[in-house]
Amino acid sequence: MAWVRRVFGPGMSVCLWALCLSLSLIWTCQVTQAAIYRHAGPCIYKEVQFQPGQTFYRGCDKCYCHENGYFCLSPMKPTTWPNKCQRVLTECGYRIVYKELPEVECRAYSWIR
Repeated sequence: MAWVRRVFGPGMSVCLWALCLSLSLIWTCQVTQAAIYRHAGPCIYKEVQFQPGQTFYRGCDKCYCHENGYFCLSPMKPTTWPNKCQRVLTECGYRIVYKELPEVECRAYSWIR
């Protein structure tokens, strides 16, 4: 990297580093399912008709009905939490609880959908 800095200046080495990082993230990235599901047409799910403004669950996803159909959002998943907490698996993912009191939920630092 020293030769890059000498030839192109300090800004170019930063750009080269950012490019390498971006390419490595693209190549190692796994395909993930979309967090949002949209359905156009009548707001009907499992032979039940919903009115605009109503909500319902499609498996673990929470769905919102509107005039043109409905859309569903995957549940939020905690990504980091304090050391005094632990992850407990549930039907729709997992939740974060205190290690000492597993019946009490612990607040996570960050979430992802």
